[in-house]
Amino acid sequence: MSPLAQILVAGAGTYLIRISFIALAGRLGEIPPRVDTMLSMIPPAVLASITANSLFFAGDSWRGPDEWHVAIVVVALISWRTNNVALCLFVGMPVLWTLAALA
Repeated sequence: MSPLAQILVAGAGTYLIRISFIALAGRLGEIPPRVDTMLSMIPPAVLASITANSLFFAGDSWRGPDEWHVAIVVVALISWRTNNVALCLFVGMPVLWTLAALA
């Protein structure tokens, strides 16, 4: 299957999963606070797992320290101090590009 087809299938699957939950939630009424709290934790957990996998593995092998690790430390510090996603992007990407160009 081509990469474009994989992206389209994944996007359609994601859309169908979300729309089914919205339809189901409309029939159930109020979402309990514990479920709402749990659902709010899913996106950060997914992003962290994808990021951790990308940082520590390159294909099937362990990835040693490189410019990605330095950039993620910079972004983590900015995020911790400012809690500003835009600032993380505007600083983190140039740091990564600069370190990659120097390597």
